[in-house]
Amino acid sequence: MKYYLSLIALFSFVQYNFAQCDTVEIAPSSYAVQSISSENGNNTGNLLFDGDSDTRWRTSGANSHEIVIDLGASENVTAISLETRWSGTGKVADFEVYVSNVPGQWGLGDQFGMANYSSTSGKTDTIYFGDVSGRFVRLKCTSTAGDLQLSELRFLKNTCTSSNKQNQPLKFDAIDKQETNASPITLFASSQGTGTISYSIVSGPATVSGSLLSLTKQAGDVTVRASISGSTTHHANTRDISFKVVDLSTYDPIVTTRLTEDYAIELADSSNFYPIYIHTEIPESGFLSVKGVEVDIDGEVISAQPIDARTFYVAWNPDAYETHEIKITAEGSNGNKTSISKTVEVIEGGTSKTVTSLKDVVIEFQKENSRNYYGTYTLPQFTGVYDKVIAKLEVECPNGNCDDWDRWAHFDFKAPDGNWIQFIRYMTPYNVGCTHEIDVTEYASLLQGELDFHVFIDTWGTGGWQLTVDFEYVKGQPAYTYTTLEEVWDGRFDFGNMNNLESVDDQIIEIPSNTEQIDLVMSTSGHGWGANNTGNAAEFYRAKHDIMVNDKKELEQDLWNDCDPNPDNCLNQQGTWYHDRAGWCPGAIAPPQDFNLSKFKDEGAIKLGYKFQSTYRDFCHPNNPNCVTGTTCADCNAGYNPHYNVDVVAVFHSNDPLVYGLGRNSVREFATSIEEEKTNYTFEVFPNPTNGLFSVQAANVGTQITGALFSIDGTQHQRFYFETVEELETFNFNVSNLESGVYFLELDGAEGKGFQQIVVQ
Repeated sequence: MKYYLSLIALFSFVQYNFAQCDTVEIAPSSYAVQSISSENGNNTGNLLFDGDSDTRWRTSGANSHEIVIDLGASENVTAISLETRWSGTGKVADFEVYVSNVPGQWGLGDQFGMANYSSTSGKTDTIYFGDVSGRFVRLKCTSTAGDLQLSELRFLKNTCTSSNKQNQPLKFDAIDKQETNASPITLFASSQGTGTISYSIVSGPATVSGSLLSLTKQAGDVTVRASISGSTTHHANTRDISFKVVDLSTYDPIVTTRLTEDYAIELADSSNFYPIYIHTEIPESGFLSVKGVEVDIDGEVISAQPIDARTFYVAWNPDAYETHEIKITAEGSNGNKTSISKTVEVIEGGTSKTVTSLKDVVIEFQKENSRNYYGTYTLPQFTGVYDKVIAKLEVECPNGNCDDWDRWAHFDFKAPDGNWIQFIRYMTPYNVGCTHEIDVTEYASLLQGELDFHVFIDTWGTGGWQLTVDFEYVKGQPAYTYTTLEEVWDGRFDFGNMNNLESVDDQIIEIPSNTEQIDLVMSTSGHGWGANNTGNAAEFYRAKHDIMVNDKKELEQDLWNDCDPNPDNCLNQQGTWYHDRAGWCPGAIAPPQDFNLSKFKDEGAIKLGYKFQSTYRDFCHPNNPNCVTGTTCADCNAGYNPHYNVDVVAVFHSNDPLVYGLGRNSVREFATSIEEEKTNYTFEVFPNPTNGLFSVQAANVGTQITGALFSIDGTQHQRFYFETVEELETFNFNVSNLESGVYFLELDGAEGKGFQQIVVQ
């Protein structure tokens, strides 16, 4: 009995001592930055332990990042905790943690993995590992995108006596998304520790045997765990990775068209073509693609031609002024199809009209449309009917409360391929409403049908703006029946940055066949000024820039605008509206500059360059090695350095049909009659998308078959000959030498012809 009671007493003592062990935070007041990979301006590493979640350590690069923290004394470290106020980019991604009493002697490491931020807030993660004694902690990591932005960093310790064991960090290869019929996957995890590695399924439709993971043919999320056994000298450890399994048979193409039933198609005469633009998407585009699009017009089927992998068109020459039934069908590479139908009237001629798009839309900081607004509207659809289109902008103060400041703004519409095209660059007035108008005829070919619009105003409070946009279509014979455009530049570019004086990259622009006139429409506005910007650039600095064609200066751009009187007659403004500026004035549409490049219309393609005035230097820029804060400049890291907001499009005009995004191809080549479009060869390409190798399975292909592989621009890359369908189906096509993109395999023989789209990854 005495022996039994002694055991109870000993057990109670052990339990009591265990209960006193705890994991607690090491006081951040003892932390100090021992070394750091980089810092961005005032966003220094010591802000990681200042107790303020709105401050952060921000790095100056987008690659790997590293910080070493001195805890002030050797501690029994068992976890680190990350916090960020950013919900998207800039978080910790892959990480490695090391603990040591001697900085630089880090050993094998203590924990590796991928940060897993809280599912509730998405902004915190705590990373645990076996306790290890050390004074210095090294965090080495990548970021989810861009530079690293980390708000707070804490370290936790175990209050129990250290076990003096080593950790065994695991590296575990990630698994990409899989489809339900995928082959078994060999798992691979590694460690420089001494334990044995094993695998198990934490959750999801999969099983594991040894290191071989097999899917159960069901969709879902799989989490698989690698475990390494512990010992008297090493802590055990685990690492989980997750991946998604998708059932490709469940996904249908998504198809939309700009064609609308709200307006008749207005044609100047019966010879006119009207481009029917079609945009497609399909979920799980890493596995699936849109194989093709067919357009059924009044019972006759036309194969739509591709602009890119997702965008198609039919250059339609209606055979009668009447109502037409149009059915558009997109087919996915999984065989699933989606159709939409439109009933559209075609009429001869048209009448002048004014159409409203945005109506009393309010943009106000931290309200429903905080800085951006998106909306879909319908506009007239036509060819050769209108010689002018005017956009009329009404700006009002919502509830009498206009923004106090002049804000940069732009109005955009979505092109057929999904790219946003600016048609108005605007600067809001100081605390008043005004009306404006601008000729947007250059964009008339795309300001048609069902159209998505976007408005951005760079507002940060002190009021808002109420916006209405009307389009006036003026009947008349245009100088050219057809126009199209290509975006050249759209972005923000540094001015006078000594590390990047030529900040705008050159662009190669393809000139469509039969182009008769080319215009370069340029919107450039200068921003940034003050004591930290040399010469008050770029807003209040008059500069002249060069437009280069094929590396030769062709034109000079002078951006200076006279602002008093206001060019749009926007009166009663507050603030400094009267000062002249670089490319804009408060309370006015920033007028684009139009340069004629028609002398290059027959060259097929040209190289365009945009060179900012080379003599300007921003001496207060942080990239100036001779800039000294408080001596040469008030603040070398103030951050709002001179820059230009640039938007440039090339506009092509012709009396032959032009289609957006078609480049050098002739539209008339693809605007064939319905009878010529009919084909009767049916075949499949697999796998599609392909990494370079594919095969063909044919249903009704005869003998003596000729094959050819084309890219979207019409270039023929390969040609093939097959005597029989057996030769065709056993042939291994190899396109691994081609760049990623969309291609077409055409098969031609005595019995017919056909083609299939191929996506090369």
